Amino acid sequence: MPRLSVLVGLVLLAVMAWALAPAKAAAGGIHWLNYQAAVAAQKNQGKPMLVYFHLPYCYRCKEMKWKVYSQAAVISELNRDFIAAKVNADKDKATVKLYDAEYTPTYVFLNKDGKQVFRTKGVMSVERFLGVLDYVKTRAYTNRSLEQFMEGR
Repeated sequence: MPRLSVLVGLVLLAVMAWALAPAKAAAGGIHWLNYQAAVAAQKNQGKPMLVYFHLPYCYRCKEMKWKVYSQAAVISELNRDFIAAKVNADKDKATVKLYDAEYTPTYVFLNKDGKQVFRTKGVMSVERFLGVLDYVKTRAYTNRSLEQFMEGR
């Protein structure tokens, strides 16, 4: 009987560790920078940049935060392969104007040289958002549309 208790305890511990793994990965969250810091970081790191325009009271932005930006796969990919800039559209009007980003959420992607290469807006699923990140990261925008890219995934 003691062996069975130990075995059950180990199984429960393993299940709990597995269940908590995504939460731990997400605990650090996305390494958001303000726009100016992101531009400086991009010059040093040579990565593509996501400029994410949001409003704190925007329900679509909140939905992205809860459903997409909290996912370990999204956090990992953004932190590893991109510079992530978060722009409050109420507070940084100059950057909003620079990118003509009146709608929230808007996502503007810049290549490693700081040139805008892709933009989209609205709420999207985790799968679609990861597809957009791949689209930009692999530079597929140079020879096909996002929809063509997504069909081939």
